[in-house]
Amino acid sequence: MKRHIYIWIIVLQALFAQSNNDLFTSANELYKINDYQSAIRNYEQILSSSEHEDIYYNLGNAYFRNGDIGKSVWAFEKAFILDPRDPDIKFNLDYLRSLVRDRIIAPKDLFLLSMYKKTIEKFTLSDLLFISGALLLLLSIIYFLVEFSYLSKKISKYLKYFSTAALIFFAWMVLDKYWSVSDRSYGIILASAVDVRSAPVMRGQNVVFRIHEGTKVEIQNSELGWNEIILLDGKKGWILSEDIKEL
Repeated sequence: MKRHIYIWIIVLQALFAQSNNDLFTSANELYKINDYQSAIRNYEQILSSSEHEDIYYNLGNAYFRNGDIGKSVWAFEKAFILDPRDPDIKFNLDYLRSLVRDRIIAPKDLFLLSMYKKTIEKFTLSDLLFISGALLLLLSIIYFLVEFSYLSKKISKYLKYFSTAALIFFAWMVLDKYWSVSDRSYGIILASAVDVRSAPVMRGQNVVFRIHEGTKVEIQNSELGWNEIILLDGKKGWILSEDIKEL
């Protein structure tokens, strides 16, 4: 009985994959004939069952052509999360960010901290886990070669120092990336203009500032249809949940 269940699971997975491939091809064809709304529906249908940077990339382009800047930023941010080293994704995302009305300047970091952030941004959590595993394997091989005298003590000493330091560095990056992914939540503003309020209530006098479509914010709390957000420059407040799309 279990064998039959496994066979059906494999068959269903193959059918879903074929269905998504057909939808993706159809969406691309619809995009080519400028039917952006239909293309968007197909891309979104694929994303309801699976994720891939290429789908988000094409969806971002379709949103942009359809005039949805905020949703386009969201789609390219999602693509960037999945493949941060893709030059086309980075180029399009930077271009879209240049179109966003708000110019929020984050406090400047120290040089080394800035370099560290730029470095870790280029890797996914899976990338960092793979590199850390490879370094651990390399360190194990070095100890094996030393144990059986295949390496001189001088060479093995430098190799061990280098591998250990690199392993510690990448292990720290794994933890840092994991904390960033699991503990922090971000979103993109979709409405053309949003009043940010000092409390999660709709009163005219509690508006503290305004932000616009495409702005990326950190979501700190959620409460009955409201999200508490914080900007890169430290400003914070409450907005309606319907005005933001979580990454």
